[in-house]
Amino acid sequence: MIRNEDISVVVQGPVQSRPDRPQDEGITRHCLRSVRQFLPGARLILSTWPGQDLDGLDFDDLVINEDPGRNIVGYDRGGAPRYENTNRQIVSTAGGLRRVQTRYAMKLRADNFLTGDGFKALQQRYPARAASWQWFRERVVVTNTLARRYYRGRRVAFFLSDFFAFGLTDDVRNLWDLPLFPDFPFDEARRGRMQHPGAPMPRPDVDQQLVMAFLGKQLGRPFVIRHVFDTANGLPEQSDLFFANNFVVADPARIGLGLPTKFAAGREAKLYSRATCMAPAEWQLLYRRHCDPRFRAIEDRAWLRKVRLVRAFVVPMKRAGSALRSWRDALAGSG
Repeated sequence: MIRNEDISVVVQGPVQSRPDRPQDEGITRHCLRSVRQFLPGARLILSTWPGQDLDGLDFDDLVINEDPGRNIVGYDRGGAPRYENTNRQIVSTAGGLRRVQTRYAMKLRADNFLTGDGFKALQQRYPARAASWQWFRERVVVTNTLARRYYRGRRVAFFLSDFFAFGLTDDVRNLWDLPLFPDFPFDEARRGRMQHPGAPMPRPDVDQQLVMAFLGKQLGRPFVIRHVFDTANGLPEQSDLFFANNFVVADPARIGLGLPTKFAAGREAKLYSRATCMAPAEWQLLYRRHCDPRFRAIEDRAWLRKVRLVRAFVVPMKRAGSALRSWRDALAGSG
């Protein structure tokens, strides 16, 4: 079993609400206290931004990062930019991980918290690996929260949740040692149309973009997902092997991960939304297929059956809605 003394927890992100990122009141204080409660003896690193109110926060090491600001991911039809905080997450995560000196490390968002330490056993439970697409020395534990298998009624690939990561320090660093994303350039000739990567299709999700950056680094060449629904050139099969051979995908309760209200009790907590994400038993089946044909301890089969039943109804409805949305966007763009 992994000792707490061999773990460093990097709590990354803003510690208070900001206009573009509201948080539950006191969530970061709760996050830090939960690490002390469930991982006594672990080193606690807070990696955040200048000007944050740190009063009453308990940590062992503090990293104040230079804020790269929001990155522009596209423009609406009027030319107004659309922003994400991807570069901020990369900077605060990588900055904290550079301070880690222990064998194991955890990446934990400042608006999440721990409810247990199940991640330690999960990280070492699945030892078999396939020969190809092996990017880490050991497995990295991640949550299935927002790890989509389906999105707007269509199969998608490489949705790796960015909420949580636990594994060997070198592996977690490798996962988050990424170049910053450049701002998407505005094309005046296309004013009046949506502008973003993959247009007119929806742009790749931020989770897919992070995977593209990681795999591009590993492969030494660009790894391209053209748009959020891209499944060309075997992307779904590659995605399955990517998850089966490098990660342990589990639900938050099994990991010991607590989520903020907007995810624990909001729209993403609804059955239809959770059913679009990778079920833990679904990941275990991928592990058996790609890594260990003798593995038989498939858990939560009842939940997997429920997920498949919900998908049978929800996926066609979402696909029809997505097709209608694309048709309307195409009409608006042609006008």
